[in-house]
Amino acid sequence: MKVLTYKSGYSLVEMLIYVSILSVISFLMVSTVLSFIGSYRQLVALRIVEHSGIDAMEKMTRDIRAGTTIDTVNSTFGTNPGVLTLITTANNVSTTTKFYLQNGIVKVDINGSYFGPITSSTASTTSIVFTKLNSSISNAVKIDMTVSATVGTTSRTKTYHSTVILKGQ
Repeated sequence: MKVLTYKSGYSLVEMLIYVSILSVISFLMVSTVLSFIGSYRQLVALRIVEHSGIDAMEKMTRDIRAGTTIDTVNSTFGTNPGVLTLITTANNVSTTTKFYLQNGIVKVDINGSYFGPITSSTASTTSIVFTKLNSSISNAVKIDMTVSATVGTTSRTKTYHSTVILKGQ
């Protein structure tokens, strides 16, 4: 009578091979997840910068375009942080609008009262410079603004530029 014996279990070499294959697969998965997390942080930081920068530039551009004159006495040109004070006259009613940088946030005052921030509190405006441009037929304002945001250990910075002609009288 012949007895059949079954070999059960794995040999040490087989086990080492399986463990090394699982280790490589685990390493690749962890690397991929970390890469996705880094990409996500970059995307979120860029979205914060874009949202804050574009919104602020649109608000300033709209108000400058509607402006009648620039109050040069209460404005600061060519330096960081700059201050821009506009006077808008419509139907014989004048409105004074002041844009300025305070604690990394671009803010607006209307007729001497604080109106609110125009950049996000999650972003930091590191620089805002206003330049007054004059010609014989019109006035314009050039804006240079740098906005940055940090998510985790990832930072993004972007500089925005715009030149806007005042409506005038």
